[in-house]
Amino acid sequence: RNLDPKITERRKLKAYFYNVGYVEGVYFTKHEEMIQFIKQQSLPVFDYLKSFKDIEETIEEIENIKEHRHSLDILTDGLVIKIDDMKTREILGYTQKFPKWAIAFKFEAEEVTTILEGVVWNVGRTGKITPTALLEPVEIGGVTVKRATLNNIEDIRRKNVKINSIVWLRRSNDVIPEILGIVPTDNNDAIEIEMPANCPYCGTRLVREGVHYFCLNKLSCKPQLIASIVHFASRDAMNIEGFSEKTAEQFVEKLALKSITDLYELNKPVLLNLERFGDKKADNLLAAIEKSKICKLNNFIYALGIPNVGTKTASDLADYFKSYEGIKAALYEELINIPDIGDVVANSIISFLNDSKIQQGINKLFALGVSPEYEEKSIKESHLTNKNIVITGTLSIGRNEIVKKIESLGGNVVGSVSKKTDFIIAGENPGSKLDKAIALRIPILREEDLQQIFRN
Repeated sequence: RNLDPKITERRKLKAYFYNVGYVEGVYFTKHEEMIQFIKQQSLPVFDYLKSFKDIEETIEEIENIKEHRHSLDILTDGLVIKIDDMKTREILGYTQKFPKWAIAFKFEAEEVTTILEGVVWNVGRTGKITPTALLEPVEIGGVTVKRATLNNIEDIRRKNVKINSIVWLRRSNDVIPEILGIVPTDNNDAIEIEMPANCPYCGTRLVREGVHYFCLNKLSCKPQLIASIVHFASRDAMNIEGFSEKTAEQFVEKLALKSITDLYELNKPVLLNLERFGDKKADNLLAAIEKSKICKLNNFIYALGIPNVGTKTASDLADYFKSYEGIKAALYEELINIPDIGDVVANSIISFLNDSKIQQGINKLFALGVSPEYEEKSIKESHLTNKNIVITGTLSIGRNEIVKKIESLGGNVVGSVSKKTDFIIAGENPGSKLDKAIALRIPILREEDLQQIFRN
């Protein structure tokens, strides 16, 4: 994955078409007819397509593909098995996430061995220090892997991983490289991996919280500052269009930006000195920064990067207090009264918003014209008004759409079941939340019940 279109262009990617949504006047009775139609439109279709009479033939072919998949012209991590008849598909329909007439079969993750050559320690937006393994390049499923995750120092010790060790490497679902452990040998060159005492970027003494270590220098630690700026500008936050991680890196490295507030003091002559910044790009970015000043309260709260506060909690805070001042002045007792906010999140909010340096930065944002406003939601009185609702299992319509409908009727969707929960909505294959709801004797709504409430 990357955000640079020039890199994408160099990769010479090819697309294969496999489905038709809707074409007026064109109907198919079989999947094979649909594929032939796509070919007739001169669109590329991958040649592999086979039909089987029964499940035994299907399983036999799966085993055949598993054995010979590396000789195919494309990389694949599995197969899709579909019902061929279109009428049967129509009867079976869809769940929220996938069609009921198709299923994906994933191959087992491949495992190889390689040598761990070193470890680099990265700093994230929150200051968390995360180790990344540097590997002797090795190929897994057609991809050359040079790095892998190690999670934290406790994970390293548990797996007994050392520099110069021969390690087992797995690329789960052909996506994420992961070190499983070491190959036992009599290697005398193995070197223990030591947790650094200081931040590898700014030198600040690290602080341990649980199994993780943190750099608390949020003001001048460059990786934290870059990540914070990217987060602040992201779509769910201030939504500054045209802003990328590379832009943030240039701002910090070449313009010596020292805080998020500096974004609102940029000007065109300064931007034109940056790489790949012409008149149009500079004008567009400055316009996007200016536009971001008028924002929704929940987006602003999320943009601040308060530890443990995601988009849902930010929205809950905005709905409850309706102003930044109200959130800042909130007492612990008020915060934990909000569903899904417990002790850790409440203390995190209070600590963050009462930090004098952070408050100084927020006040400067306001002075520069940033104006978060609460957007009143149009709510219809209903059976769900002022009720705390948990959703579990798969429903026929999207989760986000259901949440929006429930909120429009005054309901509040929460993530976990507790004594404060008023209803649980149970779809297909519900999880442990339903068991807990039954134990607490919480009323259960099926999807049909919910649809009836929506209709009324």
